Amino acid sequence: MTDTAPKQPDSSLKTRLRSAAVFGPAVLLVVYLGGWPFILMMAAAAAIAVDEWAKMVLTDQKPPAFLLRLTMVLAGVAALAAGMLQNPLSGLWLALAFCFLIFCYNFSQKGPSLRRVLGGFVYIVVSIAIMTWLRADTSVHGLYNVATLLLVVWGSDVFAYFAGRTLGGPKLAPNISPKKTWSGFLGGALGAGVIAAGLGHPAFISWVDVDTIGGMEFMTYGIVGFVLGMVGQGGDLLVSHFKRKHGVKDTGTLIPGHGGLLDRIDALLLVAYVFGLIAMVGG
Repeated sequence: MTDTAPKQPDSSLKTRLRSAAVFGPAVLLVVYLGGWPFILMMAAAAAIAVDEWAKMVLTDQKPPAFLLRLTMVLAGVAALAAGMLQNPLSGLWLALAFCFLIFCYNFSQKGPSLRRVLGGFVYIVVSIAIMTWLRADTSVHGLYNVATLLLVVWGSDVFAYFAGRTLGGPKLAPNISPKKTWSGFLGGALGAGVIAAGLGHPAFISWVDVDTIGGMEFMTYGIVGFVLGMVGQGGDLLVSHFKRKHGVKDTGTLIPGHGGLLDRIDALLLVAYVFGLIAMVGG
């Protein structure tokens, strides 16, 4: 009888593609529907992502048993309320108010420092509030804006993956994410730029009967996409920094081949801030 090594989790491209085939259409359907289905999905996403974040930054701590549940529930409630109010600033004020409640409970239980937990709480909740605000427009424009946000981030991720594997070269941030390369970084940004330019092209705009934010020309929209592609990879590195700091490979196990939800939306969270700011300024 021969010994066999324990089977390791499959994080291959095949597993990633299978997960994308299952989760992708469901997410896109809810994005298409908008309204309450989208708000509820985003509230659930906020709760799960904040829970994963809190568990990650408290890996070596022993928080009060109720603390993580409280943090998770309040993140979902804050995102849900912000979606109902359809105002991204409401997400900020609600997040800050709930941070005070979490701090008070933790203080009463003499729990560990929550500085990083609360920072992540605000970062995640406000980003998701911005996304619900972008989709609050029930016309095709709201769908177009959120679809642009998602496709630019997903496109950047795909182009970065294949450019990095094909071209290789110098490492982007070896102490944070050893597999990322400068070729992947630039390939991802270029891919996001091409996708944004396509979404802003006059032929496509005329076909779907929408307009870009601020009426940008398609080349300008492509430049915005290029910048968002770089910003998204910065968001990825931000979460990777905390994962490495706390000795965590993945933030969770929710999505086979991808890890936790936070692993999947780390780029999206930061891009939402920049895209939301452009939407606020551009109208």
